Amino acid sequence: MNDKAPQQPDPRSAISEPELVGSSLPPMPPVPPAAPLPWGAAPPGRRRRRAFIVGAAIAVLLAGGGIAWWALTGDGDALDHVEVSGGRLVKDDIDMYEECDDTDEYGYNDCDTYGDSAQPTYEFDYKITNKGDEPANYSVIINGFDEDGEFVTQTYIGATHLDPGKSDSDKGQFDDYLPLEDGHELSDIKSVKVGYVDRTALAN
Repeated sequence: MNDKAPQQPDPRSAISEPELVGSSLPPMPPVPPAAPLPWGAAPPGRRRRRAFIVGAAIAVLLAGGGIAWWALTGDGDALDHVEVSGGRLVKDDIDMYEECDDTDEYGYNDCDTYGDSAQPTYEFDYKITNKGDEPANYSVIINGFDEDGEFVTQTYIGATHLDPGKSDSDKGQFDDYLPLEDGHELSDIKSVKVGYVDRTALAN
């Protein structure tokens, strides 16, 4: 007599391998690889960031151009605020000793500080007009040239707290204390021109 109980069939073998293989569902196609981006193209996120940066740069340029336009149309070119005219060599031949009277209480002779005659100067007329909308200070460089247009020397003029629409007129001069270019003399100056104008607008 066999004491062993009969073995039960394995339920996993109820579906045979051929049935799985012969299923009516078609196999899933393989996943295609991602298409490469064109050369130089950026992903969408990067394109949006790049567009934002470009837009910001254009806005800055437009703002800068607007500021420059406002500055130019507001006060114009500061060179146009200054006029120079005339120009002549002035030399006083009066003997300074004849006009000197050393009558003070000091022991040294004050008249010894003068030369036999005054040093020559080259004088010109200038006019500074504030064409802006606010008070301003002006610092101006005037250049002197010889008859060939070569630079001889330069001097400075200016105006302080010039109100809008107001003008300051006076005489400017070149003297022997200024450095002369290439051995020139003051008598070589034949024309004067405005070389540079620094206009500082004031709040009040």
